[in-house]
Amino acid sequence: MKKRIFLAVSLLIGFLVTLGIPPVFADTITVALQSDGKTLDPHKASDAGSIHLIENMYSTLLRHKAGTYGEIEPDLAESYTISKDGRSYTFKLRKGARFHDSGREVKAADVKYSIERIIELKERAAHFSNLAGMDISDDYTIIFRLKEAMAPFLMFLANPMNAVVNKDVVTANAGNLDRADAGSGPFRLVEWKKDQHCILEKYQQYYIKGLPKLDKVIFRPIPDTTAQSTALRNGEVDIILDVNNKQALLLKKAGNVTLKNVPGTFWEYIGINTKHEPFDDVRVRQAVSYAIDRNIINKMVKFGNATVLDGGVLPPSHWAYANLHPYGKRDLAKARQLLKAAGLGNGFETVLKVGSDFEYQVSAAQIIKQQLKDVGIKVKVVGMESSLFFNSLGKHDFALTVVGWLGFIDPDEYFYNIFHSQGKWNQQSFANATFDQLLDQGRKETDMAKRKQIYGQIQQILVDEVPMAFLYMNPRITAYRDNVRGFDAHPTVTTISLRETSLK
Repeated sequence: MKKRIFLAVSLLIGFLVTLGIPPVFADTITVALQSDGKTLDPHKASDAGSIHLIENMYSTLLRHKAGTYGEIEPDLAESYTISKDGRSYTFKLRKGARFHDSGREVKAADVKYSIERIIELKERAAHFSNLAGMDISDDYTIIFRLKEAMAPFLMFLANPMNAVVNKDVVTANAGNLDRADAGSGPFRLVEWKKDQHCILEKYQQYYIKGLPKLDKVIFRPIPDTTAQSTALRNGEVDIILDVNNKQALLLKKAGNVTLKNVPGTFWEYIGINTKHEPFDDVRVRQAVSYAIDRNIINKMVKFGNATVLDGGVLPPSHWAYANLHPYGKRDLAKARQLLKAAGLGNGFETVLKVGSDFEYQVSAAQIIKQQLKDVGIKVKVVGMESSLFFNSLGKHDFALTVVGWLGFIDPDEYFYNIFHSQGKWNQQSFANATFDQLLDQGRKETDMAKRKQIYGQIQQILVDEVPMAFLYMNPRITAYRDNVRGFDAHPTVTTISLRETSLK
């Protein structure tokens, strides 16, 4: 009998593998993603799909502390000290942290190489724009020397994509980590089949004894939210990272599912290309912002559960919130007046691009289309597959778009890379010299009251110039099966708590 059972199980596993479906064991958790990643290279990644795959494979000097928002703790670092003038940071590395490929110990030289590579690849080079140099005093000590004090520097070092990589693996892959593993994190890469699954397994030499608790983590991209919910109820997946409000209403009725709702960091907006006619005229951008009814969009798309952003992007719960509300009420007369002053009193036609994989943004785009029609702006909504969509945004190939960002904590993260004239993610081509100066000041100022004042001015400029018409900040809703223990539904949608996660 035992032989028959063993043979049956073996045949089943072989059948699943043939179909491209990884067999799931008791110590495995499967996580549903909205979209698959583009790369496994932490120093290139900016999309949420990639970040989720990467962040459990790599370690950083510091990390976000589970169960908190804005608190950090040592990761590869054992301890650190900061000079009185805020220009020198000395990190002592823990001993025994090892890379996946060879088991070689992580040393200070690896940290230095990784920061240099981050700067070279430019994705997050702005995080280290104030870096004057790095000194290695021994294998476990590295000193960062800054040109000037930099308030968010520790937060930057905790960014999971500012990871420490193994130079040997980078070299072996001709500098390309798109499909490689050069990490020392709690899980190592087993297999990544694009648009099917990414399988990570426990790294047996991980530096914290007893972690991770799981043997395997499988990430499955499931763009359709109904399919996500069905897979969760059926036990095909164990966690849905980011549940929309419609899903939440349905999953509340599932007896074996837990919903966790926390304040989020996922904000959505109408992106406006400031170099694309007629949106190069600030009056036209302001008209768009006056013409939309954020409360209606929130009610129809988010079931009224999002926090409307009718001024700046920071939510009321953030310490740098500016309490600006110029677009608190829809004002069609003001919108028409602005369009007339811009020579567009008879209206115009334009195109709004949106990612077709994100149905809630497609729904918002259709409502925006109807609202802008009321002031003579005729909008054609074009849905695009996510990879093509994000590529189009990166090339500034759009007039209007509906999209969002997530995962930010410090105000510098909300503003610098996205709105600075030289910002890596400045898709709107926004440029304002005074604004750039304020962003630089905000980075250097360490006094919290003065910093808040600076970011208040920054938000006022964004309200006036309207490179984006902000819509709302979403709550973070996570769904997981009742046997999942220790997973932290974090506002930034990070999955780094998977190392402490287990199954009952």
